[in-house]
Amino acid sequence: MLTIIYHYENFKIALLAIFATATINAQSLVETQVPKNFTEGLLKVYPNAEDIEWERSNDNYKVEFKVGDLDRTVHFNKTGNRVRVEAEMVKTELPAALVEAIKKDYSDFILESVYSITKNNITTYKVMLQKRDWVEEIMLRYSVSGEVLGVDKY
Repeated sequence: MLTIIYHYENFKIALLAIFATATINAQSLVETQVPKNFTEGLLKVYPNAEDIEWERSNDNYKVEFKVGDLDRTVHFNKTGNRVRVEAEMVKTELPAALVEAIKKDYSDFILESVYSITKNNITTYKVMLQKRDWVEEIMLRYSVSGEVLGVDKY
């Protein structure tokens, strides 16, 4: 019994250390804590950005915001260059090759949401599907040409 309690206490300490590290590594920021060239650059590219929330992890920054009803997340490196952009899309804007691939391979699923992800000037798509009977959810990652890059089932 003492062994179980000892291991449980060690587990709690390890779990606390993990959460403390995650909290230290990613900090929510108010706009005045973000370099001006980041905030101005964001508004230059996304003049209609609303509900802007900044975070910093080490020297890198992440901003989450809305443009209309669509979510956006942009990651910046320490010099202010955009290194990753994740943008929620209107479902009808999904490239035709992806629409055809989804209809062919996942006809018993409903399209829930679509995101474009641009990193290193390469765009991929993250597609969330839900089975019509609600028992399964799938996240697919596609190339622009419709090639499946990854599948996660929930």
